[in-house]
Amino acid sequence: MRTSIVLWSAFSGAVLGVFIDATLIGVALLLTAAIPGLAARLQQRWLAVAVVSVLGLILTASVTLGYLEGQLKTR
Repeated sequence: MRTSIVLWSAFSGAVLGVFIDATLIGVALLLTAAIPGLAARLQQRWLAVAVVSVLGLILTASVTLGYLEGQLKTR
């Protein structure tokens, strides 16, 4: 019972993290469409690595927070 609560909370945190990441990607796509010169500036390798790292960090943080929430629910 306790394990399922913790896993379900971690899963819901992962889903929330995916929604946040998708929203940020959508905002970036809208900005590149609205500002024509921005797309050329964003095609740099270091920026792509930084963006992927930040999106991964957001997902990891949301899963961690979901896990901690599950831990609190089982106490």
